[in-house]
Amino acid sequence: MPRVNARSWLSAAITAVLVMAGLGAAAGLCWIVVAQPAQWEYAEQGLVLSESAAAEQFGIVAWFVAIGFVLCLVFGWVLAARRAEDGWRVVPVVIVATLLGAVVCSRVGYSFGPPDPRSVTGLQLGDQVPMQFELGSFSPMLLWTLGGLVGLVGAVFLRAPDESQEDVVTARSTP
Repeated sequence: MPRVNARSWLSAAITAVLVMAGLGAAAGLCWIVVAQPAQWEYAEQGLVLSESAAAEQFGIVAWFVAIGFVLCLVFGWVLAARRAEDGWRVVPVVIVATLLGAVVCSRVGYSFGPPDPRSVTGLQLGDQVPMQFELGSFSPMLLWTLGGLVGLVGAVFLRAPDESQEDVVTARSTP
């Protein structure tokens, strides 16, 4: 494996992380547009979520995961192709970058999506209030990282072998 310049590698790693943070913000806006939050209904008892609306709650998380997995799959693939000379050092960059992208995306959804239904005032009986974008756990963010690692592994697996590596193997195997 060729020697990697530490300053060049660090610069590329920081750039990749910042690019993924920007992509995470764009994914957050996409998430807000695409995901259809469940609707709370204001009744005499307060805010009520029907069974069918509760099932729609899953859609918010599913869209977050789908957008992130595909985005990170492509990100991991491109990073592996562009920084092949860095070898294994690309793996922690993909992990950090995709987790940061997921956090940024979730924060965009929380900040610019519907507000907490309990904070909405002036409701009349029968009014509907959209559910706030929330993930409920950390695991959907980990699926972004899985997507990045799958892209990375796919790029490495399908990459043509380097001719210099073939010569090394051939040189050792000949008597």
